[in-house]
Amino acid sequence: MTAHTTTERPTYTLPSPRLRPFATVALVAVVVGQVMNFLLTWLAPGGDPSNGNSYDKVADNRGSFWALYAYGGVGIAVFTVGLAIAVCILVRERGAVLARIGAAVAVLSGAFLAAGLAAIAVVYSYATDTAALDETAGRAFVHYVNDHDGRVMGLVGPGALATILATLLIAVALLRSRVIPWWISALFLVGGPLGFVFASGTSGAVAALPGAVSAILIAGQAWRQTAA
Repeated sequence: MTAHTTTERPTYTLPSPRLRPFATVALVAVVVGQVMNFLLTWLAPGGDPSNGNSYDKVADNRGSFWALYAYGGVGIAVFTVGLAIAVCILVRERGAVLARIGAAVAVLSGAFLAAGLAAIAVVYSYATDTAALDETAGRAFVHYVNDHDGRVMGLVGPGALATILATLLIAVALLRSRVIPWWISALFLVGGPLGFVFASGTSGAVAALPGAVSAILIAGQAWRQTAA
C-alpha cells in the first residue's frame, strides 16, 4: 500500500484591522501617484528627457511642461510611499526582510526621480522663457543641457535603477510570502521595467499600464485584507 502525501499551501496571518487606516492611505497614495505619473508620461510636451527635450515643444507649452514634470515627480514620490506601506502591511512573515528592503529602496527611488523631474521642469522652463533669455540664447542653452545632461541624469539615472531593484525585491518577497495571487506579483515584476521601455507619449502610457494596474492591485489587497 502506497502512502500519499499532499503539500499544503503555507498559511499566513491576516494583517490586523488596526492597520486599516494605513492601508487606506497606501491605496489612495498609489492610485493618486499612478494617475499623476500616467498624465506626465502621456501628456508632457518636449519629448523623452533621456533623448533631450525640444526647445520648440517646451516653449509652446511651457506652463504645462513645468506643471506635469514638477507635479509628476511629486506623484512618483507619493506612489512609492504608498506602495512601501502596502507591501509592509502584506508581507510580515516569509519574505518580510526582502519586502522591507524593497520598500525602502522604492521610497529612495521616488525621492531621486522627484528631484530629477523637478530639475528638468525648472531648467527647461526658464531656458524657453524669452523674458529670461532671448530665443537664440535659450536655444543654445537647451542644446548645451541636452548635450551635457549629467547633472540631471545624476538624479534620474539612480532613481530608475533603484525603481528596477525595488520592483525585483518586492515582487520576489510577494511571491515568497504568497499573501496575494501569484499573477499580481508576476505582473508587477514585468510591468515595472516595462515602463522604462517607452518613456513618453501614448506608447509610454500603454507600457506603464501593467505596472500601474499591478501596483494598485497590491495596495487594494492590503486594504481588503485589513478589513475587520
